[in-house]
Amino acid sequence: MPAQVETLPPYEYPSETKEQLEYAELEALDISKLNVQGGKQALADQVLRFISKNGFFYVVGHGFSDEEVRRQYALCKAFFELPLEEKLKYSCDTAKGDFRGYKPQSTGELAGRDNDERYNIPKFTPEHERPHPQLIRDHWDEIKDFSLRIHNDVLLPLLHLFAYVLEIDEDYLIERHRYDAEGLEYLRYMKYHPRSKEADAQAGNIWAKGHTDYNTLTFLFHQPVAGLQVQTPEGRWQYVKSPRDAIIVNIADALEFLSGGYLKSTVHRVVRAPEDQTSDARLSLIYFARPEANIILKPISSPLLQRLGLNVETDQFSHDVTAEEWARARIAKDHRFRTGLVNQPEKEIIAGVNQKYYD
Repeated sequence: MPAQVETLPPYEYPSETKEQLEYAELEALDISKLNVQGGKQALADQVLRFISKNGFFYVVGHGFSDEEVRRQYALCKAFFELPLEEKLKYSCDTAKGDFRGYKPQSTGELAGRDNDERYNIPKFTPEHERPHPQLIRDHWDEIKDFSLRIHNDVLLPLLHLFAYVLEIDEDYLIERHRYDAEGLEYLRYMKYHPRSKEADAQAGNIWAKGHTDYNTLTFLFHQPVAGLQVQTPEGRWQYVKSPRDAIIVNIADALEFLSGGYLKSTVHRVVRAPEDQTSDARLSLIYFARPEANIILKPISSPLLQRLGLNVETDQFSHDVTAEEWARARIAKDHRFRTGLVNQPEKEIIAGVNQKYYD
């Protein structure tokens, strides 16, 4: 681990809620067992039991210490404490589907559409060289180390496992998520701002409307302010508990497209925190993994999918769509609604595929 440049104020998590909430029952995959004799098959059997029904699960045995995760939260907190005018110097161009950099919180009449700030730090490759605040530059090596470990030590083992489950070459998915290849992955620092009870009521107590993610896998580190909910196959909303030693993982659109719908991109949302947490800002530390830019989002050739009748050419898209095109179309469409360029959510994303709305 790179030496820490300076001592930031140590970050301590907000207290857990004492309210009795209805939590989803999620499986935990211990990826430290992948290289143990019999471990890969045991994990594959576990995946096969739940993955076609629920694309949210936990990963444990990931190798990140509590101290390392809290260190990133300290950086996250420090970033959002920077003056707004400083953060705006590094704004991302969401109008063009580019999420690299800073996205401010919406205010005024648009406040109900968007209650968070984000800073997205892309892959540490020449393609993504760009200015960053001095705070980020001062801690560049440790942020880079943290990001690379997520890619190498969490993402790649899971892709290896999913390929094994799909009965395809075990390097197939890994070879489509090469870190040095063209394409975007990023570490996100995120802050949801507490709102008054009246302001939240006007927004239906919703902080982020029900949606799926557009990437391959999303990794959310421990975050104790309750609010994340997952939609069950029956359409009910249940809270997602965040164990301190686990990473919450959810399957996203790209992996659903590649698996012919077998691996489900799961609908989730964020709602107002319980009353004993309403004064706390909800900081999140998230990593978004995406396929390489030019990967076509169509079902792979898999014996498992063939037996299930899912290994067919999909007509969901009217023409071939790459992972990059899909992501940029979704980001740009969300930008238009968030910034008030359109006042009703647009239906079509790209190539005849429509956005689904869940709130």
